[in-house]
Amino acid sequence: MKATSKTVRTVYFILKALAVLFVALLVFVLARPLWNRYVVYPQLEAERTALWRKYKKPAKQIPLKDYKGVLHSHTYRSHDSRGVLPEILPAAQQAKLNFIFLADHRISDQDTFPRGIHGTFEGIVIESGTESPGASMMVNPLKSTILDWTQDRNQLIRNVVKEGGMAFYLHSEDDHDWGNPDYQGMEIYNIHTDLIDEKNPLAFLFNGMVNSGAYRHWSYRELFNEQTKILALWDSLNSHRRIVGMAAVDAHNNQSIRARYLPDGQVEWVGSNSKTIAVNKPGWKEKLLLGKPDVAGWAFKMELDTYFHSFNFDNTHIFSDTLSSRALKNQLVNGHAYISFESLAEADGFQFFSTDATGSFNAMMGDSVPREKAVRLQAVSPFPVRFELFKDGKLIDSKDNTYTYSYATKGRKGNYRVVARLLLRKEWLPWVYTNPIYVY
Repeated sequence: MKATSKTVRTVYFILKALAVLFVALLVFVLARPLWNRYVVYPQLEAERTALWRKYKKPAKQIPLKDYKGVLHSHTYRSHDSRGVLPEILPAAQQAKLNFIFLADHRISDQDTFPRGIHGTFEGIVIESGTESPGASMMVNPLKSTILDWTQDRNQLIRNVVKEGGMAFYLHSEDDHDWGNPDYQGMEIYNIHTDLIDEKNPLAFLFNGMVNSGAYRHWSYRELFNEQTKILALWDSLNSHRRIVGMAAVDAHNNQSIRARYLPDGQVEWVGSNSKTIAVNKPGWKEKLLLGKPDVAGWAFKMELDTYFHSFNFDNTHIFSDTLSSRALKNQLVNGHAYISFESLAEADGFQFFSTDATGSFNAMMGDSVPREKAVRLQAVSPFPVRFELFKDGKLIDSKDNTYTYSYATKGRKGNYRVVARLLLRKEWLPWVYTNPIYVY
């Protein structure tokens, strides 16, 4: 009897210790997400709302119109996405996009264009493209053609560009042939690039789960780290020739658990990277969890990376005379573009340009201008920001909490670009990166 009593006490002690350990682990895992939910994010939300009230529409200096969109997005044409137009289009409209340049994964060595979603839908231009394996390029031929991926990659880039298409390097953290003379630009920010440098991705995941409602946009911001090495590489490359910087959403809408009814009445459960987890007859869990199918056919969704939150995270703004894939491409490869982080604030109205001795506009970001004509570099913002001016990759000037900025070049040659930062919770957060103005 004594032995039995001792065994019971031992088991009780072990169970109690396990319970305490479980509670401690739960507190450890949830402490930061809950602190964010009830302290940090409400404060950020209040400060962002106050910032938005300070909006002032800048006077228009750049004669072209500012079009906002996303580059490097994926659809059902990629092996790791199920995205279809009925769910992509509403997300793009909610994010106030004008264009989407796709980069679906290559399916075969003979890549036929146009393919997948391609055209203008309710005023939004969607251009088909390919993300090539290995070389990590976004290729948008902008014409009916077949790309042969068995040929030399440098020759393929040369052919695409020669025929009026576009070729940008993706995933700039990877090795590329940076000396290739034909590619036109590179990603200076990519959501996926930012995600893979997270030291604790599980913490980001738990935070996203706890704050998946009204504060999802702030939980997205947890992954942000300024890509200083990539920016330094970009500056270095620009010392040799124009290399356009663009932002990538790399949107897949695939970090989720979803379920849909199949034509035969069974239910397909889909997990991370759009892979099928199981196909089974409807049971108690399906009856409990599944509801009316949405526009894409999903009867259950628990998502982390929605199309909207990716589309609203980082954007590329292109100055163009018309809204067409050809016009947007031409202006983008000329560097008439800047990137912004729109979940912080809408950047429409932001401008970076050069003026002559009379104060007249004579160049914009992406342009080359003689040093005697680039008397002043100027920038305007719809919100008060910290303007930072970089020359050949080095910070040379800054001005805090202002809507306008001006800098006298004094005839100094160089590649000048601007970073604009917003003040939230006593931190100047990167909001806008412009392409350089090349003073020669």
